[in-house]
Amino acid sequence: MTARAALAAVLLALAAPTAARADDATRTITLADALAEARAHNPSYRAAIAARAVAAAQARGAAGVDDRLLEAGVDGLTRAADPVTGPFFQETGVDAIGGHVALWQPLPWGGRVGVEVAEQVARTSVRVAAGGPVSDITTTVHQPRAELVWQQPLLRDRGRRSHAAAPARASADADAAEASRAAAEVALAYDVERAYWELAYAEREVQIRDSALALARDQERVIAARAEVGKVAELEVATAAQAIAAREAARLAAEQDRAARAIALRVLLGDVDAGGPRLVAADALAAEVAAPSTTDALARALAFAPRLRALDHQGRAAAIDLATATADTRPRLDLILRGGPMGNADSAGAAWAQLGRFDGYQASAALSFSLPVGNRAATGRRDAARAARQQVDLEAAALRAALTAEVTRAVDAVALSEQRIAAAALAARLAARTVELERDRWQAGAGTNFDVLLRQDQAVAAEAGLARARADRRLALAALAALTGP
Repeated sequence: MTARAALAAVLLALAAPTAARADDATRTITLADALAEARAHNPSYRAAIAARAVAAAQARGAAGVDDRLLEAGVDGLTRAADPVTGPFFQETGVDAIGGHVALWQPLPWGGRVGVEVAEQVARTSVRVAAGGPVSDITTTVHQPRAELVWQQPLLRDRGRRSHAAAPARASADADAAEASRAAAEVALAYDVERAYWELAYAEREVQIRDSALALARDQERVIAARAEVGKVAELEVATAAQAIAAREAARLAAEQDRAARAIALRVLLGDVDAGGPRLVAADALAAEVAAPSTTDALARALAFAPRLRALDHQGRAAAIDLATATADTRPRLDLILRGGPMGNADSAGAAWAQLGRFDGYQASAALSFSLPVGNRAATGRRDAARAARQQVDLEAAALRAALTAEVTRAVDAVALSEQRIAAAALAARLAARTVELERDRWQAGAGTNFDVLLRQDQAVAAEAGLARARADRRLALAALAALTGP
């Protein structure tokens, strides 16, 4: 093989990506597999999923405001007193026990309605003195009752909006958590794509540095052969050795950067095994990829942006908080109506029979009013809720402005990336040609070994610039997709 043919082969090796070195310490991974693995194992994203699950569970719990409530209780009383001289009638002892069961149904406009069944059994001891012998009388009375009860707030906590405030607030939180999860997924996908293509670029740079080192060593062999027959000066030998040392240092730096990029990708994938195989990007930078349409990119970004949707849901929650806190500044006025049949007899059977026949009844009405003096707690909550609502609105406005700038930059980067790649590819082809021409001049005695090595360095820089342009195009496409949606 002639020297020119050998040089052409080396230049081809420099211009085309070489296959990744495969050994037991590497694991080749595609971008699609990296994204799937990150979604499954990245702890930050899984934390966002857990936060969504928490918010969804809280929303289900808040819906319990409409659940029926079964209530039951028992109570007892005993009292004894020594009789005194004088009164005609005096109670000397009471032993009573009672129990009740109630079923409550919350009302959608506030308050609740329920049915309560209760019974009280009381044994009473009395002393009667009517100017003659003193009589001690003990009686047992059963008093069952069944009542329909209606409790209705009149000033605070009334109306459908107030009743549904807690479920609506929890639903807004759940929607915000889902939007935050979607935002975390988008951010994770962008971070993984960026780390993946940076790794692919680092691997390509290692390949370029390997090829450059091979060129320098090939040049050194030619120089050494000429030096043996006294055809070159010592300076040219030293120049070739210096070039090899410099390119070896550059290759080691590229190796170090590749290792760092692989670790960064592993962290995003949730791979914490420090002794695991080094990741190798399977997808090539040079592969053709179609650019998405940039028409109406800003409108699509504003419609897609999960971070903006999360703020919208937080705004809903803040509005509910403000309405609830404002209602809490009002006084409380509650109406309680209750009534129904009752029995009163010295045996349980007779008392319950009276209740069933509606022989007796009782009805009552009550109004309850309360207002904290100063009401600082409620007014403080109202003012805090109003400030929180303003904060969310301002954050949403700031995010819209930031999205506008980000979309503009992403669209410009995508639009210029093709032109940049074309220019870099032309520069790489011309640089490779100048290496060939410069070596021809050197072999003909019209140039120096230093000129050849300089042209090789220029070719390496041009090839690295082409790889960088291709990587930056991938990053620009990933940034645009993260803004406008996949």
